[in-house]
Amino acid sequence: MDNFEETQAQVIEYLSKLVGSRPHLDDSLAMIGIDSVAMAEMTFELEKRFAMKIDDEILDVESVRQLVHYLHQRKPA
Repeated sequence: MDNFEETQAQVIEYLSKLVGSRPHLDDSLAMIGIDSVAMAEMTFELEKRFAMKIDDEILDVESVRQLVHYLHQRKPA
């Protein structure tokens, strides 16, 4: 059974590989180097990892914590 902590761990692991350092939950995506190009790449990869379709609302996500919440709320059961 998946829970919030598992989603958080998966997101942190992915972002660590993407940006080359371990982000904190309260880091902004911009602060860790996620620009529009990286956001598109990240969206594609997260759709595959979480077996879900990510909509344009992800563009409103500003922090690592918000990204974890966004994905956790939309993950298939």
